[in-house]
Amino acid sequence: MSKNHPITDVVRKTAFTVPSTVKISEAYRLMKSRSLAHVSVIEDDKIVGTISQKSIKQLGFGYEFDGLDDVETGIFDMLQANQVMERDTPLVALTATVEEVATLMANGAYTALPVVYEGQPVGIVDINDIVLFLLKT
Repeated sequence: MSKNHPITDVVRKTAFTVPSTVKISEAYRLMKSRSLAHVSVIEDDKIVGTISQKSIKQLGFGYEFDGLDDVETGIFDMLQANQVMERDTPLVALTATVEEVATLMANGAYTALPVVYEGQPVGIVDINDIVLFLLKT
């Protein structure tokens, strides 16, 4: 059954992270340049949360005009990732199954979770990735 597939079939593999003290404007620019909807936030070499482009835009300072979107940088230069991130998100082992991750997301109302291998970030999986995978199988 497709839900028993390993999460490796779904995860967006990227070891890219941002430090907890990075300015939101810089985190947003970096995420956009790498086409990442979510990114893990690190502090002292440990993942302490996740941040998404959507959460940044929902702060009310993102806008879209004429097909282009950007972030108002004034206030975002004052805010740091640790002030906006979702804290204490569970870490997903690279050996987890799609079903285990989907259950974890549903029970905790998480939209994205960091994926780790031997404690090191190797990617991130979001709810859209899970749904698209299940629709294909």
